[in-house]
Amino acid sequence: MKTIAYPVAAIAAFVLAFSGCASSKTPTSKGKTSAPDGSAKAAIRAGTYNIRLSGGADAGTPNAWELRKDDLVALVKKQKLDVFGMQEVCPDQAQFLREKLPEFGFVGEHRNADRVSGEASPVVYRKDRFDVEKSGTFWLSETPDVPGVKGWGAACPRVCSYAVLRDRRTGRRFCFANTHTDHVSAEAREKGMLLVIERMKDFGKGCPIVFTGDHNCRETAAPAKAVSKILANAMLVTETPPKGPWRTFNGWHWREKEHAAVEALKFPPDVRNSSAAKKSDKDSAERPEVNFGSRIDYIYVSKGVRVLDYATVGDSRPGQKLYPSDHFPVVATVVIP
Repeated sequence: MKTIAYPVAAIAAFVLAFSGCASSKTPTSKGKTSAPDGSAKAAIRAGTYNIRLSGGADAGTPNAWELRKDDLVALVKKQKLDVFGMQEVCPDQAQFLREKLPEFGFVGEHRNADRVSGEASPVVYRKDRFDVEKSGTFWLSETPDVPGVKGWGAACPRVCSYAVLRDRRTGRRFCFANTHTDHVSAEAREKGMLLVIERMKDFGKGCPIVFTGDHNCRETAAPAKAVSKILANAMLVTETPPKGPWRTFNGWHWREKEHAAVEALKFPPDVRNSSAAKKSDKDSAERPEVNFGSRIDYIYVSKGVRVLDYATVGDSRPGQKLYPSDHFPVVATVVIP
């Protein structure tokens, strides 16, 4: 297969595309314009949640889908989301979620060649608030429009699903994209992310972007750095301090007390993203003897999108030292320009 090239000029063109969007300023009674603010009318609750696939190694354990699915739906409802991305959604889970969340529409195909089996990474949106102008799914591979292909040594096929949405409250439009990059191949993670970046130019023809997903990498890794050149990590630009734990991947490992994101952010990226505790004579307040945990789930926004608040939701299942998924949901309130 022919490898796709992503020149710097292409990324630069994308930057110009979304930074040059038409202004959403609205006319006043005197014919002048006033910029929209972060009012309740314009605010959108966005999020991302890897719900952990059904079956597999969890079957017959306390983390089995059948035992946690109602708690997971309750947690989703508690967040009062307007639009969000999910990952690892198997067909049986998709059917259950559609039944339990009838107020939401789902956009996205499953990752296998038949488009209906395997995991999906859907965009989930409130049907009473948004109209879908355009949507699609492509595969993170050298042949992105061919379903079911594993790209660049990935362990399994990977997809990105997106929707161009128009907000009925404000008339503003934006693109919401969601993906789950590979957990094995570093090359697949990086090139898959570069493919998403390249495709973003055409998603909404210059409209604002919210990009979510389980990217299976920390903020110091190449894929995250590539995205951060053109989009902002919502956690780093929120107008209020981020809430909740630092880690987003819990791996089913219970913690009585989490390391808070707001505390982790006081340390340099290489320290807060270290995968091993540092124990040496050089340890200090700047290099703590702590593993903050794995933060691999993201919300990114394009230039001009305000992030009013941001949280990682570390809630456990009621009355148990168990979680609804092996990832925590990440949520933010954003305002589209």
